[in-house]
Amino acid sequence: MRKLMILALMGIAMFINSAKAQKIYDFVSVEKQPSYPGGIAKFYEYLGKEIKYPEAAINNKTQGKVFVSFIVEKNGKLSDVTVTKGLSTETDAEALRVLKNSPNWNPGILNGKPVRVKYNINVNFNLSPTTGKMTAIKSGIQPEYPGGTSKLYSYLAKNLKYPAQAKKDKVEGKVFLAFNVDQDGTLSDVQVIKGLSKETDAEALRVMKSAPRWNPAIDANGHPVRVKYQMAINFTMT
Repeated sequence: MRKLMILALMGIAMFINSAKAQKIYDFVSVEKQPSYPGGIAKFYEYLGKEIKYPEAAINNKTQGKVFVSFIVEKNGKLSDVTVTKGLSTETDAEALRVLKNSPNWNPGILNGKPVRVKYNINVNFNLSPTTGKMTAIKSGIQPEYPGGTSKLYSYLAKNLKYPAQAKKDKVEGKVFLAFNVDQDGTLSDVQVIKGLSKETDAEALRVMKSAPRWNPAIDANGHPVRVKYQMAINFTMT
């Protein structure tokens, strides 16, 4: 009986260790985010070369975005590639095909070790009005936080700290910011263009200067470009 209990306890310990090993981290909760070799611009180049606009989608004039999520494993492989918001059967299948064939990424790092990280991205299908062919992935699209607006709000909710003085003075409202999203997705020249208070302005600047790299804007030729971006950060005590 004692041996059985020891074996059972060993089994539980092994299960717990296995569960820990399989933990999936959110993109913003790791020290170093996973990345495609060479950066996001190289990833868009890969998509631009590999994606083939499905014939049925061309005939049906299907255009728009396929939203995809996947896990970047510890060894950089992409797993659990899933469409989270589709466009059409054909475009969804093509987005999945290309991402499943993607070269290994650089894994996310936490406490100096590679970890499994969930990643979200969208693949854009645009038809040229003259040729009926896909002009470029991410063609003419604006920069965005990795995973989209909801992930940006999640990042702000986790990292924004309401300044004590602002709370004491019952300061509420919006801080309007402007910044550049550079070709590699880094944010530069972060400025307050319309402030709320000294403390809230400083906190808004701090959080955005610490933000992970964004997905950069892509021009009509499929090249990442530097873009000026404006947004508001809301401070409310309710």
